[in-house]
Amino acid sequence: MFDKVARMMTLAGILMTGVALAQEPAPPPMAAAMNHVGHGGGPGEHHGPMGMMLPGVTLTMQQKAQMRAIFQAAHHEHVGGRGGEWKQIRGLDQQIGDVLMADGKVDRAKLDDLLKQKDAMMERHRDAWVDTAIKVHDILTPGQLVQARATRAKLTALHEQEQALIHPDKGPDKGDDAPMPE
Repeated sequence: MFDKVARMMTLAGILMTGVALAQEPAPPPMAAAMNHVGHGGGPGEHHGPMGMMLPGVTLTMQQKAQMRAIFQAAHHEHVGGRGGEWKQIRGLDQQIGDVLMADGKVDRAKLDDLLKQKDAMMERHRDAWVDTAIKVHDILTPGQLVQARATRAKLTALHEQEQALIHPDKGPDKGDDAPMPE
């Protein structure tokens, strides 16, 4: 079910944006975290579970070096080894858009093939991200994991407070489908 929803969102995004392509390939999943090893990082700089793992954790110099090596290896793999895949993904997005905007009936078989190719590439990137996240986890001490969980809980609570301020019409008692105020 999630796969179908994700595909539909991808297709809708392609149609709505008119297949606008970025000038640069997307950064590898760990690039944001790599820039913040040993740094404080501010709001909006924490993406995914890894981004929430590092802020608030005090690392030793040795751990910082290990983190840097882990992130550099991940970056090298994405940019040096499979970095061309980001360009291929952009090319697939272009082809998907071309199929969807073609005159006449949509070639569903061609569309499905392109989506499968993109899904396979994205799955490889997700797996590489998970491998990197596990390596980072494994160099943290039990005390640092406690720090990480505490920071994560605080950031989650702050995010919820932020959302409540931004969207006061939504909430546990109003449901996510509450109408927007005019």
